[in-house]
Amino acid sequence: MSAGGPYDENVTYAITAPATDFLWEFRPEGEGRYEATGTCPRCRCAMTKVWPLGQYGAVKGPLRPRRRPADDGPWFTRCTCASAHADRPAAESHGCGAGLWIAFPPNGLPS
Repeated sequence: MSAGGPYDENVTYAITAPATDFLWEFRPEGEGRYEATGTCPRCRCAMTKVWPLGQYGAVKGPLRPRRRPADDGPWFTRCTCASAHADRPAAESHGCGAGLWIAFPPNGLPS
């Protein structure tokens, strides 16, 4: 863990420039989840983003578990690094605040 720059939610990278240096893994335990591990393009700190497949979303009508999406990414996330960032709100335990898109691997999501 290293000290990064100040926390800033106003930094969001364009969907047209997704991060391509992330390693994707599928973890089938439980309901299954995808993990993307790489480096935040803003603070350059290591981060891992987890997308659980069994997570329920708030939608109109009956709630349904999230299914494996089509391989048409990228997927959006905020930085989830464990580094210290000045001015990070108390409600935020991780990240530098940057929003980024993570590209799928060239051969699609692992299964």
